[in-house]
This record gives sequence, structure tokens and C-alpha cells, in this order.
Amino acid sequence: MPYKLNVDLTAVNGRDFAILTGKADIFSYGSDGKRASEEAIGVKLTVALQGARLAPLTVKFDYDPLPKVTDEEIEEAVMNCKPLFVQIPDCAVSLFSSNGSGIGMTATAQTAQIVTLNSK
Repeated sequence: MPYKLNVDLTAVNGRDFAILTGKADIFSYGSDGKRASEEAIGVKLTVALQGARLAPLTVKFDYDPLPKVTDEEIEEAVMNCKPLFVQIPDCAVSLFSSNGSGIGMTATAQTAQIVTLNSK
């Protein structure tokens, strides 16, 4: 029997920010599996949850919450071990289980911002 639990980002990560690892447009697809339009319907940010052994999480938005940050800049930051941290205060994470596939996570949000961590 499948189960579903809705929590916030802090519940799965221990923090309301995570390491930004990717950014891509979201497109709509028809029932035939082909892209229905060349116009993006949203953006997905991929993050690594530092409080969960860098488990990946994709957060979907209906617009680009970080228009000044490109996927190429994110890739370079990760490659140079100078990660960008993104705060997603209204992130809604859905944890789900199903027969045979283990536990999965999906997420949506309306706001995101790059943050600088204070070093102590």
C-alpha cells in the first residue's frame, strides 16, 4: 500500500537551505510522450540535501525563481567546490512510498534565493 507524507525542507534536510546543483526548464508533454510546446511552463532546481548525505531533491516552480543564475554557473560552482546555497523557505516536500520502489521525494515552492553562509 502506498503512503504519502507532506513536510517542509527543514524536516528532510535539517536546514531551510540546500546546495544548488542544477537548473532546467520544465516543458509540457502530450499523451504521446512528445514535447507539446517549445515554451517552458516552469523551472526545476535540483539541490543536494547536506543534512541527508547529499540526497538529491528536485524542486519545481511555475516561474524562474533565480533568473540571474544559469545552469552553467551552478555547474562551475559545484566543480570548483564553491557551492551556491539556495534558501527555499516555502518548500513543500512530498515523501512517498510505493510497492517495490522504496521511498521518493518531490517538492514544489514559490520562492527561492541564493544565500551566503556566515563562517564562524
